[in-house]
Amino acid sequence: MSCEELAGWDGKADNPWCFWTPWLCTGDSGTTGKKIEVSVDECGPGGLCPYVHSASCGLVTLHDDHDKQIAKGFTSGGGRITFEGIAAGKYTVKVHKRDGSLARMMVSDYTEETASAKQQIELASGDAPWARFNLENGSQDELTQCANARGNITFTDAAGHALDREEMEWSWLVELETAGAIVDTTRPLHFDSDDTNIVSFRLLQKGSHTLRFIRMDIPSYARELNPDYEKLKRLYTTNEAPIEYTINVTASQIGDELKLDRKVIDPLAN
Repeated sequence: MSCEELAGWDGKADNPWCFWTPWLCTGDSGTTGKKIEVSVDECGPGGLCPYVHSASCGLVTLHDDHDKQIAKGFTSGGGRITFEGIAAGKYTVKVHKRDGSLARMMVSDYTEETASAKQQIELASGDAPWARFNLENGSQDELTQCANARGNITFTDAAGHALDREEMEWSWLVELETAGAIVDTTRPLHFDSDDTNIVSFRLLQKGSHTLRFIRMDIPSYARELNPDYEKLKRLYTTNEAPIEYTINVTASQIGDELKLDRKVIDPLAN
């Protein structure tokens, strides 16, 4: 996989315990151009940071040599952000907590000393420079400006009788739409251990989102792990109208996990 795919927080792998480790992708991108790459991680336990986790949905700002803010954005699920279209020069990159103050980063891998999360970067010719932040343990909860959502989906017929959960995993696609754009797609994944169909999404910013259930008719030979969702949607969507729910993320829910428990009536159930 490419570094960009690895950074896309698990690539929606069917196995919920599948994750990518940032140190697999620590080299420069190998590309040239007027951009600055930023990687934000959180130290694991142990003080000397033997483990790291990507710090997602944190505000990162870019400042010129007079400390004037010229760009900002939020880290991806892989803790990454790229500032593009930047002229050559000296800049400062800063990582902020949710309350607006600067996060704290480890000064090095060989000490427990911390400092404000800001780094000076010089953009010249050649490969894009990197600003790499290794934040102190616990930073994710303080900096995230998103919520996660997870819940159990129960599929029934019109009479309210529960349908076979394993079959329902391949009968629906679930899309998350934000501001008119599809930002994520998954299936109601079936887990035998607790007999549930789980739907989960990450990095929901404050505001309104649409959860859309699309009825599919996927043949058994097309059922495989980590499928191409766009291909499945194009080939196997039925004529049934999608079922939609609205998810509203409030400021008080940032950093928490929203419950997505829903009952969905299958229009094609006998």
